Amino acid sequence: MAQARLHNEVMVAYDIEDSKNRTKLFKKLKDISLKPIQKSVFWGHLNKAEEDSVQRLLKEYCQKTDKAFIARVALSEQVNQNNSIGYDKDDFPRNPHEYYVL
Repeated sequence: MAQARLHNEVMVAYDIEDSKNRTKLFKKLKDISLKPIQKSVFWGHLNKAEEDSVQRLLKEYCQKTDKAFIARVALSEQVNQNNSIGYDKDDFPRNPHEYYVL
């Protein structure tokens, strides 16, 4: 039986001209626990509600001439296959959420 995923590995990238909007979005994405991996590129594991929240943030802070996206990715697999430069497997953990029964 296939196991349901609670969190998906995602990448968010944006090109926003307005400095205020760009800074606000940067802070909001960090608050959602996404990790900045380049100047305007974030990575992390999100549940569906968090992905929807990111979509709303992109719509809120992007103007007509700006560009942005959120995409489900497998960067942890790519880094483990040595398909990157400057990153190692510790930068993109496969299972960042651990749960313990108390």
